[in-house]
Amino acid sequence: MEFRALRRKLPLASLPFHAIREYGKGYVDKTAFVYRLAQEPRPVIFTRPRRWGKSTLAYTLEELFLHGVAPYDGHDSYFKGLAIEKLWQDEGQYLVLRLDLHELHSDCAHVSEFELQLTKTLRRFCRTHELTVPEGDFGATFQALLTQLPERSLVLLVDEYDAPLTRFHNNETELRACKALMRVWFSAIAQARAKLRCVFFTGITRCQDLLDPSFLDLTFDPSMAQSCGFTRAELKQSFADNLRYAAAVHADCAPEAVSAAQIDALLDEMAEWFDGFCFAGTPEPVFSTWSVLNFFAERAATLDSYWTIAEGLGAIKLLVAALTRLDPKQLLAPLKTQDFVLDAEHLLQTSFINPDSHPYGLLQQLGYLTLRQPVTAGAEVHLTWPNHEIGMALADLVAQCFWAQQCQPQFLKRAEATLQRLNPYIMMDRRY
Repeated sequence: MEFRALRRKLPLASLPFHAIREYGKGYVDKTAFVYRLAQEPRPVIFTRPRRWGKSTLAYTLEELFLHGVAPYDGHDSYFKGLAIEKLWQDEGQYLVLRLDLHELHSDCAHVSEFELQLTKTLRRFCRTHELTVPEGDFGATFQALLTQLPERSLVLLVDEYDAPLTRFHNNETELRACKALMRVWFSAIAQARAKLRCVFFTGITRCQDLLDPSFLDLTFDPSMAQSCGFTRAELKQSFADNLRYAAAVHADCAPEAVSAAQIDALLDEMAEWFDGFCFAGTPEPVFSTWSVLNFFAERAATLDSYWTIAEGLGAIKLLVAALTRLDPKQLLAPLKTQDFVLDAEHLLQTSFINPDSHPYGLLQQLGYLTLRQPVTAGAEVHLTWPNHEIGMALADLVAQCFWAQQCQPQFLKRAEATLQRLNPYIMMDRRY
């Protein structure tokens, strides 16, 4: 298959599950994890860094609860041939309310505007399904909706639940109002669990102080460790043609002349750059979703920092102020040993809206550090950078912090060798 045809099949944008399948986009079968989520009776919170496929999980749940796994509207089921096709036995009819809070809050300067957007969206949903709710704020509207529904009839899917909290994290008044709004919502969900068939919240940061105790946090659950990202086996199965093309470019030969050994050699190189992420401390890591897809999208098959370039290091600018609270020597020591250590309680309480959160915990949530072993209450958590792409970005981040602290020149000189081992292109005389 020629390159343009291969590129067209890559799911480079966030698409509904039915569109991925209808347009023949490449899809790594994650429906066994979707089945796990769909069977959970408790409201679920699940966090991963940006551009890791959380939205795809939510879209897949939406399609599953709307249409099941049977053919409909004159076409085959979009789950045909996937793992869940043989697992799913539920034939119930459900209302599915999917909310993207990143989209809803994007043009809102105040929490009151965000609440209005939420309320309008909820009212449109009610009108679509011929439900009548009285005038009121979001909390009252949501409660009125729930009272009209039969038991286990509503599926609630909330993508990027923490986006408005992060948006207002520097404004204490707005953040307090946003927290109050979210607590009302979470409390209503907890009290109306009988009406809800499935509740799934995705996000980046884990706001434990907001969530009702009845919520189940699957962030560090081993059963979900590989639900986002790609394993080596998944790449070989789902992107065989892309791998063959890229291996041919690297070997300077025709795709049909590429050997299995050359494909494995390419995967080894890709692993150095994009693999190594362990979200639950499990033995088999995963490759970065965004980096792999964008690597395949490059005609020259160039190994590069696709995920960190897309982030522009912008997200981790939130961390610079926090990291500068640490002594420069404390920052540099883990870079020498490739080990960042904090206790499990700090990690579990970490969130962007908590000013006392540990910087290493924030780096882990953002995807710049990864677990070495499972998270065990009361134990130390050992973190490391996953791969070459992240090591280079981490060197830049630490350099920013060194300059922010106006470190002594002799300290910067000692740091230079360590940082350049991670990123040979870093320039210590650059002002970040």
